[in-house]
Amino acid sequence: MPKISQKKVLIQRICELAVVNIVNSNESSIGNIFDDTIQDIVLVKMMRSTVPRNPVPKSDQWFSIVLPTLDDHRFKSYLRVSRYNFGKILQEIQDDKVFKSKNYGKQVPVEKQLAIALYKFGFDGTGSSLANTAALFGVGDGGTIMKIISRVIIAICAIEKRWLYWPTEMERVRIEYDMEDSLPKCIGYIDGSHIVLEESPVEDPESYYTRKQRYAVQLQAVCDNNHSIRNIFVWYPGSVHDARVFANSDIGGNLNKYLSNGQWIAGDSAYPNSQYVVTPFRNNATTGTTIERRKFNKYFSSHRVKIECTFGVIKEVFSSLKGLRIRIKNKKSHKLVCQWITSCCILYNIIRDSIPKEDYNDYLHEEIEEADTSLFSDSDEVKRIEIFNFVCNKFL
Repeated sequence: MPKISQKKVLIQRICELAVVNIVNSNESSIGNIFDDTIQDIVLVKMMRSTVPRNPVPKSDQWFSIVLPTLDDHRFKSYLRVSRYNFGKILQEIQDDKVFKSKNYGKQVPVEKQLAIALYKFGFDGTGSSLANTAALFGVGDGGTIMKIISRVIIAICAIEKRWLYWPTEMERVRIEYDMEDSLPKCIGYIDGSHIVLEESPVEDPESYYTRKQRYAVQLQAVCDNNHSIRNIFVWYPGSVHDARVFANSDIGGNLNKYLSNGQWIAGDSAYPNSQYVVTPFRNNATTGTTIERRKFNKYFSSHRVKIECTFGVIKEVFSSLKGLRIRIKNKKSHKLVCQWITSCCILYNIIRDSIPKEDYNDYLHEEIEEADTSLFSDSDEVKRIEIFNFVCNKFL
């Protein structure tokens, strides 16, 4: 039987102690136990070996021993998805050729690669640094971790059309039926959200700088009445206005291909009002009375806020989107950021059915971007007036 090094024995004992502490602790202290365990493992690995030139030992104990013993709630607190959904995602991506390519050298099991990626997707801040993640999972160094995450991202993006797609004509009819008593013919809700970058980009940082004085990338998304994401567009830096992002997106340039028979999507006042995109009234509007317009806007926003709630839940589940720790140095790293964001949106759709409805209520607020009226004018009022009259007659 091969001799086990003192470091491996010590790391195993640290992990075993962590299991005992986690099982006997309350939820509020799990994070501290987790951080302390990572620090202890890192310190052990930094200790000089008693035998010269021995490689630094790697520990698989947390993944192979600690993680399997956790109940589903605690499992989810680390990997952001339930065990059932972990298996569901694994089944979707495990046969991707990226995990079989010889170009990547010898790979760890796909389930471990997925766990590493989910862990990184789910945390922001220094606790999820590449070094800490490598120490926790016992996998190489930060470079190895990024290679693993990149592979998982490629595999997730490859299944995008199965999980994130525009509703078919029949689906849109069903959505119409669900919405006929609230906002007739409304198929979805559109908005943009800044995905904040923790570091200033190297190339053209000013273009990423937002009005909130943070560096970010723009995520445009459309969700339906069930909070399912039906369309995304990720590419533009954070300084670009929502209306310009929309105008240059596929859906913005081809609305007649996405919507038919009087269908429309709801947006905030940052978007141009039209027969396909209906927005609240601005202060200079003349339709109805001031009180009627104010009540209509409030009612309208109570539905449109679903996209805000969807963004909130996505960022809560995959907290890396609150502050992405990838520095944009060139087109390749910009693309990686966009693929990272896309992957989180796809994963959200995969697990959406298991997210409690009450979780969305925590994000019932609107943050409306100021309209840039130089980009558009509200020339097509027919659809908005139609919806305004419906709401006034039925609810106001």
